[in-house]
Amino acid sequence: MHDVLEYIKYQEKQFSQLPFFQFLTNSSIDPHQRLVWFPCIAHFAMSFKDLNNDILKDELNDHPLQKIINQQSLEDGSHWKWYLKDLETLDIDQVMRFSDFLKFIWSEKTIKTRRLSNNLVAMCRYEADILLKIVIIAAIEATGSTAQRAMAQVGEELRAITNKKYFYVSPHHLNVENVHFQWAMEDNETANCLFNIELNAEQKARALVLVDYVFDSFTECMDGLMQFANQHKFKELVAKPKYALHR
Repeated sequence: MHDVLEYIKYQEKQFSQLPFFQFLTNSSIDPHQRLVWFPCIAHFAMSFKDLNNDILKDELNDHPLQKIINQQSLEDGSHWKWYLKDLETLDIDQVMRFSDFLKFIWSEKTIKTRRLSNNLVAMCRYEADILLKIVIIAAIEATGSTAQRAMAQVGEELRAITNKKYFYVSPHHLNVENVHFQWAMEDNETANCLFNIELNAEQKARALVLVDYVFDSFTECMDGLMQFANQHKFKELVAKPKYALHR
């Protein structure tokens, strides 16, 4: 398992160099504009709730690793509330016909986000080997840690301007993700246990494929968000949400 977790660290480093994260951390750009993509991740934010509460969590399974998964899922499965709160705080929780909203969520503009949600659900639901499921979760947490670092910076810059408190794009969310990720990547009892697990050749080969699949899926999603940010202005979301989301 040690080699696999080290590979996740390597992939995380590569992932952090994506143009989307360079954009998020560019303080010369208005922080509102750096969050213009925020409506696009609605499908992911809400699907992540189901991923944790309906798929990853299994309270009937008494395997020690499943208990770790259950504990993490309990927390991660509630982050959608922060997302909805930030939509309101950003003043983009606009009145829109329900049918128009659905058209946007299932449009070509957000297909890469939906594909990420669907890929993660498929990977986790049909992976019977709990060791490989742990690998998938560790890779997901690595992408989350990278994204939250960048979003926390934007959130703090925005808070300084608006004097409003943010939750999904905030240091608080980042800190929660970092606590979760410690079990897989830092020096503690659980991490030592995972590092010392021996994977057979078939498991290791499959684990590396799964790690690549997770990072490839998130990379595609980030590229889609970057494309949306290049095409739209934040003020459009506030003044003419239907125009911005369907143009």
